[in-house]
Amino acid sequence: MLGRVCVACGAISLLFSAATVAAQPPLEPIGKWDLDYGEAQCIAVRDYGSAENPISFAIRPAPNGETFELLIARKTSGPRFAQELEGSVDFGGGPNKAWLLHYELRTKNLDVYQFRISAVEMAEARSAHAVTLRIKGAPDFAFELDSIPQLLDGLDACTADLKRYWNIDDAKQAKQEPVGKSARGDVRTIFTANDYPTEASSRHQQGQSQFLLLVDEKGHVAGCHVVVASGVPALDAMGCQVISGEGEVHAATDNSGKPVRSSVITPPIRWQMEG
Repeated sequence: MLGRVCVACGAISLLFSAATVAAQPPLEPIGKWDLDYGEAQCIAVRDYGSAENPISFAIRPAPNGETFELLIARKTSGPRFAQELEGSVDFGGGPNKAWLLHYELRTKNLDVYQFRISAVEMAEARSAHAVTLRIKGAPDFAFELDSIPQLLDGLDACTADLKRYWNIDDAKQAKQEPVGKSARGDVRTIFTANDYPTEASSRHQQGQSQFLLLVDEKGHVAGCHVVVASGVPALDAMGCQVISGEGEVHAATDNSGKPVRSSVITPPIRWQMEG
């Protein structure tokens, strides 16, 4: 059975058992939060554990503020191919089921676990003293939290700036920075059968997803974020990987015809097994 991409027309383990982890106190930070206002993302990172063998915990909101990614990274090798796992995030009030991928960031030799939850679920962190990230079949990760209300306020302010910078659709912003013509171009055409994730193909997984793209003045895709998940994390992650690596669109223009930064949501991209 071969995989192909069909598009719609409308369109971070610790060395003890999981049972033991529950009785262990959360890891303590070894530094302060580092809040980075990036051009295409907002992210807060903090190291935990020991200076000799730190574990980094990061919080990254989507540019539209609707979802948050919680990332765990360690300086070690990870899986060759991204793995889709079952996971949850618990700020003390009970677990919230999370979209979860495990992969190796080869450019930095990092083993990464990437969880994604909604903004509503992330709001629970404001009154939390710790967070536990659970991975089915693997040890839990638990981190001590402090200064979270201030941190989330900082991320919210950064996200608001990001929206303005990329002219992300909002009625009020549209009046301040009008876009004469939206970015346009069909990124669906860049997908091939070779892009079907190996793990998803072996499981005969299919799905449909849409992405929020940040497009610069030259039409390059500077950022990609899932806005409609397929239900299969491996498919969603590969979608952004392909689009970020190969996607080119016509840049948006202002009312005078000058190219400007903008955001655009792709048509639905359907991943479908052949046969």
